[in-house]
Amino acid sequence: MDPAIATYVEQLGFKKWARPYCQSDRYNIMTSNAVESFNKVTEEFKKYLVTTLVNFIRFTLQNWFASHLEKASKCATPLATTFENDLKDQHKDGMFRSVLRNGAQLFNVGTSPQGERGGDVDLVERTCTCGLLQTLKIPCPHACATAVSQNVSVYALCSPYYTTETWKKIYDATINIVGEEDEWVLPEHIKNIRIGVPVEKKQVRQPRKSNAGKRPTKHRSSSG
Repeated sequence: MDPAIATYVEQLGFKKWARPYCQSDRYNIMTSNAVESFNKVTEEFKKYLVTTLVNFIRFTLQNWFASHLEKASKCATPLATTFENDLKDQHKDGMFRSVLRNGAQLFNVGTSPQGERGGDVDLVERTCTCGLLQTLKIPCPHACATAVSQNVSVYALCSPYYTTETWKKIYDATINIVGEEDEWVLPEHIKNIRIGVPVEKKQVRQPRKSNAGKRPTKHRSSSG
């Protein structure tokens, strides 16, 4: 992994991020992190009746969605707060870098005044040789410098998933409360279902390994 990406990942607080050194998209990797976190929250309520557990899950999700939606609604920047701040840092780091066109769509960006190395940016393909742009889906200092020199909005290089509008849409969902049981409308085939006692499965024992053909081993008595 490019050192610039590693440094940026640590700045974002992702030191314990699963597979932080993967060269592909970090959002294109399936993990069970969210499931494990939710299991931890509901761990205590798994000891109670399933109806109590379901009510707790509904209550928890409803509060989470309402809290996040309220926070997103107060955000006035094009990107969500965290990514907006990250973009400002990258833009600041890209200032005072020289940008030289190299072909139809490739640009060579020089080193920073602090001596940090440059990179080659392709605004059409949204790539940079430092790797940060295509991995984190947010403009690196080289891409920011190139975008400014070509009068291109740096927001156009950001992932749409980072926008405030997407943030709002994620949590703008309704979680319906289950009504009283006597008010439920159930199909006839559901009403007529009879659930029996669960059948206990017998544990299958593994067959013992045969010693046929095995060389006899001489056992020596212990000195103790």
